[in-house]
Amino acid sequence: MKSRQPSLARQLLWQLLPLMAAIIIIGSGVVYFVARKAATVAYDRALMDVSLALASQVEVVNNNLHLQLPPIAEKVLLVDGYDKLFYEVVDPNGKKIAGNTELPRPPQPFKNGKLYYDDKHDGKTVRIAALSTEHNGLSYIVLSAETKLKRDWLAGEIVLAMLVPEGLLIIAAILMIRRSVRHALASIQPLREELVRRTHTDLSQLHLQGIPEEIYPIFAEVNELLARLANSLDANRRFIADASHQLRTPIAALQAEAEMALRSAAPLESLQKIVTGAHRISHLAHQLLTLSRLEPRHMRSATQLDLAGLTKDAAEHWMPLAMRRSIDLGFELHPAEVIGEPVWLEELFNNLVDNALRYTPAGGVVTVRCNATSDQVNWEVEDSGPGIPPEEHQRVFERFYRLDKTGVDGCGLGLAIAREIAHNHHASITIGHGALLGGALLRVTFPKQLECK
Repeated sequence: MKSRQPSLARQLLWQLLPLMAAIIIIGSGVVYFVARKAATVAYDRALMDVSLALASQVEVVNNNLHLQLPPIAEKVLLVDGYDKLFYEVVDPNGKKIAGNTELPRPPQPFKNGKLYYDDKHDGKTVRIAALSTEHNGLSYIVLSAETKLKRDWLAGEIVLAMLVPEGLLIIAAILMIRRSVRHALASIQPLREELVRRTHTDLSQLHLQGIPEEIYPIFAEVNELLARLANSLDANRRFIADASHQLRTPIAALQAEAEMALRSAAPLESLQKIVTGAHRISHLAHQLLTLSRLEPRHMRSATQLDLAGLTKDAAEHWMPLAMRRSIDLGFELHPAEVIGEPVWLEELFNNLVDNALRYTPAGGVVTVRCNATSDQVNWEVEDSGPGIPPEEHQRVFERFYRLDKTGVDGCGLGLAIAREIAHNHHASITIGHGALLGGALLRVTFPKQLECK
């Protein structure tokens, strides 16, 4: 079953919704606090007006305070469509003079004769407006109280009035984000259609006009990848064409020698040539296979290697050939360590030594050296052969390129392979003039600070 791909719009919404929710919650809290405070101030004033109205009805009779409040006046004064109202008149000692209930006494001294406070009455929270006054020299306190239903209702209405447009704003933002994302991504639809129409051989660059800045780097990297693939395919095509051309000649020669051997009365010489040709084809096939596996890549099995030890082990293969050609194969090895793959470094050594032995005449000298400095490791192969002209130093690293008029049998792949292996090990390979032996000096330089990963 095909898995559902993540939606960019959905991801943006999931990232924005917590922020929107936080803004709404914080905004609602601030609005509720402001609304509650505004409602408290407004209703406190109205409640104090009740206390003032009650205080105006207090009279002194026989040097005692009395509240002269007719029933009809009490009914009008205490009528409220939302809250229940209570009142009480007490002396400074808290003794009740008049009222319709027992209210909690003021918890603190009066300020300017007025005091507001919350308390419990019959299990309900009430708001109390206390007024301290006097009449004919007699002090008394008027307490007016009411439940807090309309205060809570007003604060809730204000918060709700804020939440409704904010909710609509969030819905509009969600729709706008989805629309904006789809509109922005619509610009890449022509690229998708172009890729669908292309064949596997069309690796031309994509046209990136109008691509949004945020996703432009992705398609820029796609173009870079297409360019690398095109270069790789071109290199492979050239490699196949060159390889087929290089293989055609020795195979044709081998076939001709075999046909001559069939017609010859003394086929021994022809058979020797067939063996030589078979060795040549085998060597060429090995070089071609090696080169085909040397695509740029990270070292997969890199280890810390003793370059001197690796050189000694690999040299055993070449000593018999050097002796047959009367070539003095010598070594000047000093402690040196590198990070690399032993199989490929041995292949690098084999190609350098093979190249030196091929171009060094009989009775000549080939010297292999390795040493380490403070910042690099050097691996050198010097010979007493004819050397390589300076103008050819770069071309000899090209695939299938061979020096003219050397008369040496080869396939022109050895140094190309050596360079690829060196580059895969972050090393460089250069050609110079051998000051000691007078021939070519090939030096591979490894950075000493390279760490094994």
